[in-house]
Amino acid sequence: MIVMIFWKGWGIIGIIFPIAIAAVLASLGFSDENSNWFYFIGLTISAVPIWFIGKRLNRDKDEIMINETTGERFRLGNRHTLFFIPLQYYAVVYPILGIIPFFA
Repeated sequence: MIVMIFWKGWGIIGIIFPIAIAAVLASLGFSDENSNWFYFIGLTISAVPIWFIGKRLNRDKDEIMINETTGERFRLGNRHTLFFIPLQYYAVVYPILGIIPFFA
């Protein structure tokens, strides 16, 4: 099975942070016997830096460009997304995903 991951800009941080924090928690011995807590704590801890980094990266730029031929106005700046969702919104999604194993 092949899974395609779509990101734009630094959106890949939304995958790298949870994996890195899970690796740190696993190296501290916090994994198998407490697997529900492992997912919840790992995803919640990774949500904090993702929120601040996403808000910082996706802030609006002040530069507005005008297309001379059409008169269309647009803002300059790169959007940082993961699966077409702005990076900072994964700070809300990850703790919710961490709660799901408690109810399964």
